[in-house]
Amino acid sequence: MQVPRKKQRAPVVLLVNHYKSWTPTELEDARKYTTQMAESLEQIGHTVRVAEFWRDVHPALRGLNPSEWIVFNWCEGVEGEVGGEARVAHELDQLGFTYTGNTPGTLHLSVEKGRVKKVLQRWSIPTPAGREVKSATELVSWDQFPVIVKPASLHCSTGVTHDAVVHDLEALRHRVTYVNEVLHDTAVVEQFIAGREINVGVWGNGRPRLLPLREIDFSRVPNPLHRLVTWDGKWVPGSDDWQQMPVITDVKISSLLRAQIEDIVLSTYRIFECRDFARVDMRIDTHDQPFVVDVNPNPDITADGGFIGACKTAGYSYGEAISNIIQMAIARRNRRQALLNTLQLRREQQAVIVATQQA
Repeated sequence: MQVPRKKQRAPVVLLVNHYKSWTPTELEDARKYTTQMAESLEQIGHTVRVAEFWRDVHPALRGLNPSEWIVFNWCEGVEGEVGGEARVAHELDQLGFTYTGNTPGTLHLSVEKGRVKKVLQRWSIPTPAGREVKSATELVSWDQFPVIVKPASLHCSTGVTHDAVVHDLEALRHRVTYVNEVLHDTAVVEQFIAGREINVGVWGNGRPRLLPLREIDFSRVPNPLHRLVTWDGKWVPGSDDWQQMPVITDVKISSLLRAQIEDIVLSTYRIFECRDFARVDMRIDTHDQPFVVDVNPNPDITADGGFIGACKTAGYSYGEAISNIIQMAIARRNRRQALLNTLQLRREQQAVIVATQQA
């Protein structure tokens, strides 16, 4: 990771979104996570202000000077708006704020799983065979089973249950119809890789670095076709999937597979023009062939989330990890300001030359 040797404690705005549909408990949890981050940053010397918004980011930032404040962009979506996080990043650009994380283009691309699949295929990044399917009427035949059916533009494992893995054409058509009619989305259908799942955090710019690997432990799941991270496994504490799939932080793999993963993940990070931090999710088949199944710019950054878990394994506290991401944004602002200063100096020098010639 490339950050200035002397870290700068710039004042930070934690820009966080909420949904009006959240229950009081969900809203309380979200604010608990925000408080954790704010306090962790304050403990290492940052001045922190929380700016909470629903759909319109402008009131939350009103009165703040973009030349003074760094925005930690913690917008994970906008209620009722597919790709809303990309729109928010675009508006931050328009307002002149320097913010952490990925650009509008990268965020917008990552929302559309069908486009992600095409980009991976175009650049010959190993990814399970598959494509986007708009409706079951497109499915006259399908050659490879089992396959997994996922909504194309919904994230956080929405719609991913054991029923998402299907074994024949009739079940495939039924599941695509479910995604269309119940989840109100098109579907991405791809070969299900019955193997290991490893998540890889990456951070930095110019020379990005991999964080320690994290593996989902499927050893307690007897059915290999149920070895996947479901909605319950992510978000329902106490559920069977939650209890049966702990995380392995000391991942045992061969040096050859580790080198393959590193090459694939860094290539993916660059191809998607990721910035500051991202997470790449991989499946490893029984022949130790890795496949990219998801690209997550601006992944979950809560204190107990996977990305921060990898940071902690690498020896960073929560505040240090978040501050390091902030340093990347500060460095970006400093470079931009240095460039503007250089351009201004050149304009002034040119004006002196012109004035001298006219004298």
